[in-house]
Amino acid sequence: MKHEFLLLSLLFLVPGVVIWHVRPDLRALMKRMALASTPFAATERLFYPEYWTPKFLFDLADRIGFGVEDVLFLAGLSAFASTAYAVVFRRAPVSCSPPAARPWLRAARPWSRLDRPWLRAARPWLRAAAAIAGALAAARALLAAGVPVLYAAVAAMMAVAAALLAARGDLLVPTVLGALLSAAIYLGLCLVFAALVPGVFERTWRPSVLLPGRALLGVPLDEILYGLGAGFAATVFPAWAFEFRYEGGARLFRSSAPRAG
Repeated sequence: MKHEFLLLSLLFLVPGVVIWHVRPDLRALMKRMALASTPFAATERLFYPEYWTPKFLFDLADRIGFGVEDVLFLAGLSAFASTAYAVVFRRAPVSCSPPAARPWLRAARPWSRLDRPWLRAARPWLRAAAAIAGALAAARALLAAGVPVLYAAVAAMMAVAAALLAARGDLLVPTVLGALLSAAIYLGLCLVFAALVPGVFERTWRPSVLLPGRALLGVPLDEILYGLGAGFAATVFPAWAFEFRYEGGARLFRSSAPRAG
């Protein structure tokens, strides 16, 4: 098959499409994560062709360093990696932000800019941007130290996620479970991919540096490790940036209206 990465990217969109329909309360979270994951598409230039050698639509990876497939792949990965815990364990994201300042308090402090609506709306995205920048900087530093690209990416995700967990210890269990679930979904999708395109991992992926020849059911352990790291980061990152917690009970997500990012 000529465009193997395109097929893989489309497969990775399937879980998110299902979750979008069965859990309307998670749609806001999925949209935010799709947007937040977009900058990582540009990191394809670090993986191609060192880590793998797929064919890209319009040869975009050779022209600009990444392709349409990267955007689709990351949108799909971020969708299920950020919501797997909430779906499997029937949890809903509920805002834990402090209530907005009371009108009488704003009137007493007309000089204060902290309560302005635009700033309240921008603050979570500024936090998100800081975490993303930290992950990219950490990956660059590890690459400069000679760490292979996939392991640098996973280590950077885990390191930033660990720092966020230091601030939000209540997210430790959801994050660990989300990582395991994400890795399981990632493995399942790769197995479907391998069944549709026999021999794809042998042809397109380069031999592992730290785990040479190691595979689970024919899927390189490197890929499963990446799915684990993505789930670890994608579970804690949005909850920290957009200030929500997970609460259980079916009553929380019967409504079609999203409760929190």
